[in-house]
Amino acid sequence: MSHGNNFELTAPTLRGTPVVRTLRRAALLLLAIGALGAVVTALSAPHRLAANYLVGVAFLLNIAATATFFSALLFLVHAGWSASVRRLGEFVAGLLPWVLLGLLPIIVVPGSFYHWTHELHTDALIAQKSWYLDPWFFRARLVLYALLWLGMYRFVIGNSLRQDEAEDYAPTLRNVRSAGVWVLIYALSFTFAAVDLLMTLEAHWYSTIFGVYIFAGSFVATLGVITLLAVVLREQGYLRDFITVERYHDLGKLVFAFSIFWAYIAFSQYMLIWYGNLPEETVYFLKRMGRAEWQWIGIVLPIVRFALPFALLLRRDAKRNPAILLTASTIVVLGHYLDLAWIVLPAFGRDGLGWQEVAIFAGFVGIGAGMLSFQLERAPAVAVRDPYLRESLETTSG
Repeated sequence: MSHGNNFELTAPTLRGTPVVRTLRRAALLLLAIGALGAVVTALSAPHRLAANYLVGVAFLLNIAATATFFSALLFLVHAGWSASVRRLGEFVAGLLPWVLLGLLPIIVVPGSFYHWTHELHTDALIAQKSWYLDPWFFRARLVLYALLWLGMYRFVIGNSLRQDEAEDYAPTLRNVRSAGVWVLIYALSFTFAAVDLLMTLEAHWYSTIFGVYIFAGSFVATLGVITLLAVVLREQGYLRDFITVERYHDLGKLVFAFSIFWAYIAFSQYMLIWYGNLPEETVYFLKRMGRAEWQWIGIVLPIVRFALPFALLLRRDAKRNPAILLTASTIVVLGHYLDLAWIVLPAFGRDGLGWQEVAIFAGFVGIGAGMLSFQLERAPAVAVRDPYLRESLETTSG
């Protein structure tokens, strides 16, 4: 390939480093909090446990699957600037095989999560959709999504890791040549998965833009996680020779841009439903904006998912400031949780967002952090044999 490296670099490893040990200890603490919340919720309100389980699985799955897609996308567009930070996204993608196991309870007992499984023959509107809302067809689709995403992960991330040991650029070339297919597979499967896992919670409601809405939120949250990793590792001194301020700027621009994209999609969905004013469409927002226990989240979402990231990252120097990047990235990641909670929880009742929800979500964050701590030790933190690495180290960001 034309971007080859002719200089030797030592692959940085995070195995046994203080940052990994700290992450692991934090994960254990969060897991303990989550376990306590789950036990109390299971004893007092089992339906809330099911709702929060779905939120937590969707949160981790959205980020892990989208991180895998992001790696494929970078190969597709020959994003040379990304070579020094792409491995961080691949560490996040490494959660995917394990997070997919979280789909098992949903596949085995969908009736604990989706009301339509009990109303296929008693609700006239749901009966019209019974060809799609069939429990076995639903299970088959979830298995198909899992297999497709696992295949994408093993191929794309596997080739990237094999490049570390290869004598030529064959693994990278395989990714470049096949990336377009994987991006298309992700786009279709992720859209249908968003419909199946989330939109069918309100089986009477539909939105043709819902899949794009979930993708937009997932993508900016994934960028937020990758940016958090990049800033923390560089500021702790581990990757200073590889992650430059220019890469801060690039990541900041992506978080900024896709926060705007999320706002555009969210407004488009809301505006069209509001303007059409059809009962089968407005029921979704009436349940969420017409009840005090959920209304505040609907007001906060545009602030944390758009207004704050936009204001924080508007200036060029802000995108290069590690403190501002950390703040903005944390906000967009937490904003994704609020978004999913706003989608899922109202479908299970009128309990509102209480300490149980916060505790159980903390547990899922602990699961993700714990798995990530092992991924960080799995391979070098930078793909030093990547043919685009020199470009990544030397290029400046506009």
